[in-house]
Amino acid sequence: TRGRCRAAAQAFTSLVAASTNGEGVALLSDAFPKEVLPSLLAQYEGSPPGAQEARPVETRMKVGEALLRSTRALGDLIFSYRDRLIHVFLRGARDPDATLRASSLSNLGELCQILRFQLGSVIHEVTLCLATIVKSDHEAEVRRAAVHVVVLLLRGLSESATEVLRDVLLDLYRLLKFVLQCERDEVTVLHAQLALEELDGIMRRLLFPPPTLEKKIVVLP
Repeated sequence: TRGRCRAAAQAFTSLVAASTNGEGVALLSDAFPKEVLPSLLAQYEGSPPGAQEARPVETRMKVGEALLRSTRALGDLIFSYRDRLIHVFLRGARDPDATLRASSLSNLGELCQILRFQLGSVIHEVTLCLATIVKSDHEAEVRRAAVHVVVLLLRGLSESATEVLRDVLLDLYRLLKFVLQCERDEVTVLHAQLALEELDGIMRRLLFPPPTLEKKIVVLP
């Protein structure tokens, strides 16, 4: 019965931590998104308050991989879960463990691609989180991951960036200039340079669009 299948789906997601194959989770998410995806989200968020033992970082990272597999299987239905997915990765980006912070940012960048960069008003929270991490996180791998999300945003949106990111574009530009001036990690600086190149190309194409060739046909009397 469907009720039994739902119970099986919920039980299966509890075994994600012990499994290296997320394909089954993705298939279950396609059939029972309301049951599977919330369970994965809860597992990724960590242990509930009062729990005796925290979930291992490796387990939560594996759940994060399963979450992304699940979102790909959901198609356009994923937009119903958009804000919660973004927020769970934003919270992960503030986790005490640096490896999980970097992994959460990587997941966030991939999620943006899956959502086709249709982030809505939550883009302000994303930008603020990225700026805070770039300016204050002590681990270079985390700062790299944060700047890489900016690269993905600009590259993925292309000419649409001036519309989708219009309220935060100046903040992103200042953030990237800050990285060039203050960052010591060479890889992070490289990511910032790539992002600035993307932004420069976007603005040039906006201000100086290529001329359109028109053929004028004159009919002689």
